[in-house]
Amino acid sequence: MDFSLSGFVSFFTGKQSTCIMRHYEPSLTALQRTGVATIDSSDKVLLMEEKPREPKSNWAVPPFYVYKREDLPLIRKAIESGCNTDAPGSFIAWLCSHTSVYAYPMPGKRWDIGNLQSYEQVKQEFDGSRLLKQ
Repeated sequence: MDFSLSGFVSFFTGKQSTCIMRHYEPSLTALQRTGVATIDSSDKVLLMEEKPREPKSNWAVPPFYVYKREDLPLIRKAIESGCNTDAPGSFIAWLCSHTSVYAYPMPGKRWDIGNLQSYEQVKQEFDGSRLLKQ
């Protein structure tokens, strides 16, 4: 990623609630391979779906989460109620229907390194020196 997490932590502190990140994704194909959130005007997550066939918004959710301590015991409850444990976004999707979760606009770019091709792309695009100046 090419940004600091300090803004995300401040957002979490201000909301006093579990928080996720979001970014606008115009590609339907990309949305179908990630978590997608529907957000209200106060940044509250109204709905989160993991890898939806028909996304209800263009807000993609990368795997950046800050959990409120009080929400952690809900992990066991989610699993016991059948929540999919295959993807971390599945718990967030479940959690949104049980407590307030807010979505912070991602302030920069992140890269998903899943194979050698994406690793080579990141090596060409990423300039970590910018982070040293923050």
